[in-house]
Amino acid sequence: MTKIAICYGSRYGTTTSVVQEMTKVAEEAGAQVDAIALKTHTLPATLHEYDLIIIGSGIQIGKWTKEPLEFIKGNLEALSKQKIALFVVCWYAALPDSIDIAQSEYLDAITAEYPSLSPVSTGLFGGVIDFKKYNFVTKALVKRVVKKRMPEGEELPEKMDFRDWDQIRGWISDLLQ
Repeated sequence: MTKIAICYGSRYGTTTSVVQEMTKVAEEAGAQVDAIALKTHTLPATLHEYDLIIIGSGIQIGKWTKEPLEFIKGNLEALSKQKIALFVVCWYAALPDSIDIAQSEYLDAITAEYPSLSPVSTGLFGGVIDFKKYNFVTKALVKRVVKKRMPEGEELPEKMDFRDWDQIRGWISDLLQ
């Protein structure tokens, strides 16, 4: 049985929902999964006990959550000897003209900063924009960015869901091969 750790950071719950789906798919395929929200939990086992360690984060205003980055920094030597994969959840991943930018800035930048990491795969998944969950400043910034990408005169909805569940399921299934 494959033993997997999915270690992640989430601000508003979108990444958590993605990890829950990954966990479900992996467990249905026979894997044992420890899904770890790094803000509130620690790994129940040492890193070398896992066959695969997946590290991910939601992206907001161009940044990973701090907990996965701290996890990478604090465990870099051990992670460099493990089979790992990285993923991010962000709305840019759903925009065809922004995919390459998101891959470069949010995933390739991590492997460049930590060259001893050798992910077997990286996942770039669409996220959710839910203005009701943001504070005033974040809401204003995100609205300004999103409006620039919308056709003129189109109304901005309160919530926009860019997750592609088939893409997410396919990625985790491929990792289990």
